[in-house]
Amino acid sequence: MDMQFVSIAFQPSFAETVSALNIDPELEDEFRDVFDQCVAVARPKAVFCLAPVHQEADETVIGTERFKSRIMRVNLEKVRRAFPYAVSCGRELYDLAQATADPLERWWIDSFSQYAMRAVDAEMTKVLKATYHLGHTARMNPGSLPEFPITCQRALFRLLEGGAGHIGLELTDSCLMLPYKSVSGFVYETEATFENCMLCPRENCPTRRVPYDASMGAKTYHLSESDIQTEAQA
Repeated sequence: MDMQFVSIAFQPSFAETVSALNIDPELEDEFRDVFDQCVAVARPKAVFCLAPVHQEADETVIGTERFKSRIMRVNLEKVRRAFPYAVSCGRELYDLAQATADPLERWWIDSFSQYAMRAVDAEMTKVLKATYHLGHTARMNPGSLPEFPITCQRALFRLLEGGAGHIGLELTDSCLMLPYKSVSGFVYETEATFENCMLCPRENCPTRRVPYDASMGAKTYHLSESDIQTEAQA
């Protein structure tokens, strides 16, 4: 498959970064040195490709890989193409964090890395939609729900055919990604609105984007009450 890569030189202003990361005003002078180091090396990156989609029995086939997930089957039932992708803050920021011993400074670098990852994710989305003339899209991310477990990362990385490695991203034996500030999944075009958060009842989640929909699991995906409880504990 034809891999497409996106990379940006992430250079936000100091004021923007202080606001985005909620830096304590009393620590701004101390943070500036860390900020300068981050901006000097930040090169967040992304990769995506196009893969055909079809259904076979109770499996969803994306490219050469098979996925057994009720949520994926429902979401992609009328979809004929999907876009496997991976987004990373970049090895440069990861290496900077690993080389930093001070806990506060490392936390600042990790926070900046998340900020950089989101920036290149937005740029990748813009490029993807322009390249394939997409309308409304949704995403599914391995590990976000028990019905789409983190072990699906292996199949996703195979679909990217080395593209993840090209942007400095690696998958551990436990299917976690390095650098840590990375995200992967599938983008697909749809008229429906879907967010992983809709099916996750976990409380006090710092990354929640939309409210939990208590009826959606049973009505749309035929998830049992025990499935929902499993999700709540994940």
